[in-house]
Amino acid sequence: MARKKILVPIFNRAHYGRLRSVLRAVEKHPKLELQIMVASFAAYDYFLMNLKHSRPHSWALALKWYIRARLLSLFDFGNHTLFKTDFLMSHLRAEGLNIVSRIPMFLDGGLNETMAKSVGLGLVNLVDELKRLKPDLVFINADRFEMMAVALASAFLNIPIAHNEGGDVSGTIDESVRHAITKLAHLHFTATQKSRGRVIQMGENPQYVFTVGSPVIDILKQLNLTISPDLIPGFDFEKPYLLVLLHPVATESKEYNALMAVNLIKVLEEFKMPTIFLGSNIDAGSDMVGKTVRAWRAERKPPFGFFTKHLPPDDFYRVLAKAACAIGNSSSFIREGAYFGTPAVIIGSRQHNRDRGRNVREVTVAKEVIASTIRDQLRHGRYREDTLFGDGRAGERIAELLAEVNPPIQKIFYEQNTN
Repeated sequence: MARKKILVPIFNRAHYGRLRSVLRAVEKHPKLELQIMVASFAAYDYFLMNLKHSRPHSWALALKWYIRARLLSLFDFGNHTLFKTDFLMSHLRAEGLNIVSRIPMFLDGGLNETMAKSVGLGLVNLVDELKRLKPDLVFINADRFEMMAVALASAFLNIPIAHNEGGDVSGTIDESVRHAITKLAHLHFTATQKSRGRVIQMGENPQYVFTVGSPVIDILKQLNLTISPDLIPGFDFEKPYLLVLLHPVATESKEYNALMAVNLIKVLEEFKMPTIFLGSNIDAGSDMVGKTVRAWRAERKPPFGFFTKHLPPDDFYRVLAKAACAIGNSSSFIREGAYFGTPAVIIGSRQHNRDRGRNVREVTVAKEVIASTIRDQLRHGRYREDTLFGDGRAGERIAELLAEVNPPIQKIFYEQNTN
């Protein structure tokens, strides 16, 4: 019997870090065949179109990179060099995972318009790749804007969709994207029972909605939390430190995103604790958040700060596990942070109303409120481990359900008895 082909798009570092247990479980299942698709910046494949539609914060710097990227793609037959140099692709390959497809998608800029155009560009390229790969099912994770293109292309090509971590609630455009994918999906895997209830409330048949937990917990349960001293040379992980990851809020104004970043910076200058700063994602507003942080770094050169665009997923989890407090608005501080018991201060509206454990305190962007809440969390110290988001077996549950459950391609709204 032919194995069912499961296509998993891994388009950013968060998906890679959180879905490894699913990838391994699908890869090992005798009834399933794993297909991994990645996405890259449009600059690798399109020069003039990328120039027309990208909105970089510095054309002088960007143009040089665009030229190098295009030349690399032109002379990189089979993507061998690109797969070795790109952060996401190189880590997938290092783990022995086979990439069967790469699509050009992301436009430079971090604006609402570049997000929307990236979805359109991705949609055009996805259709051809889905027709070539002929998956039996596409597995879509969570709520990133680029997953909207995958969901639309799959739906119009009559390819069944499995959606992971639907039914959550939060702020920003992620909330709308998540629920839109739920309505296009045929099979649903939720992290909590509350999320399952919300998916059913949206008219999805309970027969195809399963609470499996969050796959990232599978990774954390098996992870050695020892941090190599070579990770950040000269940084003392034995002393209390802060971990900062601040993403933009795409549905808020430039002024809001700038104020959020400025006030956080002012607070950190007061504390002067050793601090690890990670780069934000590429959502709309990242130009403003990134520019604010870069300007501060260049002008003030804070001696207490270490700055990096990203860390390998396992190292990120180790750093999060040992942090005295995690500050910003990453969902990792809620999910992974709950499991580790890391005190977290979530700033602004990006994670509004998301299910969370005992470790989280949510605040406005006001400077005084941010500062006082960080002090409270530092005084409290570590929280107990919280298994709200899973018991470490989500990957194997998902693989088994993918192999055995075959929902009909024609969706029907499930009417609940409200009498």
